[in-house]
Amino acid sequence: MADKEFLLGNRARELLRYTNQVTKIVTDDISVRDVREIIKKIAALDDIRDVKQVCAQVIGVLDRKNKKGFTKATYRCYGEDIRMIAKDIVRYIHAANGKMFATEHEERLQLIGKILDNCSLMLEYIQICLDLEIISLERSGIWTKKVRDVQYMSMSWRKNDGARAKKLKAEERVSVDKWLVSLVKEAIRQIKAGN
Repeated sequence: MADKEFLLGNRARELLRYTNQVTKIVTDDISVRDVREIIKKIAALDDIRDVKQVCAQVIGVLDRKNKKGFTKATYRCYGEDIRMIAKDIVRYIHAANGKMFATEHEERLQLIGKILDNCSLMLEYIQICLDLEIISLERSGIWTKKVRDVQYMSMSWRKNDGARAKKLKAEERVSVDKWLVSLVKEAIRQIKAGN
């Protein structure tokens, strides 16, 4: 199981990296450096027709620059939360791996549950971003696959650990029952011996 948990951790880190990449803020503003280069190019021209031509080209490029992505407002509304969810997924996987199964199986199962909850929430955020046309259909498909990979591996992990936890609980119950039976037998023996 350790190999699968290692693979799950790698997939979660990849999801976090991709999430950080996808949620970068895009803006239609051009940088000061770009403006400086345009002005230098225009200043080097001698003929007003060349100036008009360069200006028309720049305007054409700026008009076509309509990118999909997170603006500052949509980043604050959705992007920050999505990044935090991706970080929490990595954090919970790491924390669950750190729990000793024999003694802390309940805590481990709760952490795996949190991983699954965060995966579901992240998928919902991705759908919202797609509906609002913040991200493209292609990007949402890639992102969804990365979340689903983590989600399915976590579901398998929960199923396997859940079965192991039930077995441990049953063994504990049998042990406690045997101890109680021996305690009652000893009490009865002592009562009979005292008569």
